[in-house]
Amino acid sequence: MIGIKNGECPDNHFPLSDQLIARYRDYITVVAREGDHDKIHYPFWHLCGDGIWSIHTQTGEALYRPGDNASSSPSVKWLRERMGHASLEPALFRELCDPVTREHIRLDLIARYFPDHCDALLRLVSSYHQVEKAAEDPAERAADPVRSAAFARTIKEVYDYRCAASGVRFRLGDLTIVDASPLSEAKSRPAITGETCNAGRDPTNGIALSKNHHWALDRHLIAPIATETKLVWRTAPCLDDRLEGHKELLKLEGRSVLLPREKRFWPADEGLQWRAERLRLNESAKP
Repeated sequence: MIGIKNGECPDNHFPLSDQLIARYRDYITVVAREGDHDKIHYPFWHLCGDGIWSIHTQTGEALYRPGDNASSSPSVKWLRERMGHASLEPALFRELCDPVTREHIRLDLIARYFPDHCDALLRLVSSYHQVEKAAEDPAERAADPVRSAAFARTIKEVYDYRCAASGVRFRLGDLTIVDASPLSEAKSRPAITGETCNAGRDPTNGIALSKNHHWALDRHLIAPIATETKLVWRTAPCLDDRLEGHKELLKLEGRSVLLPREKRFWPADEGLQWRAERLRLNESAKP
């Protein structure tokens, strides 16, 4: 329902995205009983047997057909290799596009299936609504810590809580090792600084990094650079591989940036150019 409200699926096409998987994990963490797990492919496939949900190939053909075994679900990998999108039954989708009806359906579902978790689920929904606000005016967002928090949550979610430099991923409830690192800022500042960037709050101006790599990015010791075919990491010439503390950063040189599965969340050119320029200005700086 959050995706419908935010206009992410205007054509009733729901991809099996990292963002959807992360949101499912958030919800299942709240309502899970003993023996439950956070594997989204089970409900993603099982709903087809209820007639309100269908899965299609990239050419629009039905991947699940009436009579198929809905109780034996394929893996996420299998689904992603074969499917294009899933969609709701058209009449239900039209109902959910109406904000009043959508909220009534949400509350009815919670009351029917999760009455003991009502408050926690509504708080989670509210937090996603705050994420939606992260697309509003940048000047207002920079002064609003709630919207800054929404930006951070969005970045962590679309990167699946994985560091775009090291590839390390850890998540336990709200605990994760990655920070949301903005790529550019509205106003210029000195080339080397300990401040955290605080400009543009849309997901394409951010990247998920572990705390060490976030620190290095903010000091312009590393930067994601666009080549003709991909994004790679570049390191500042002032780093020295003879110094123990520099070796881990230098290992990134030329390695691919680990990006979200959905291209619409990939870093925008403006932020990449800003980082490339700061890395260039840092060539003669001392670490």
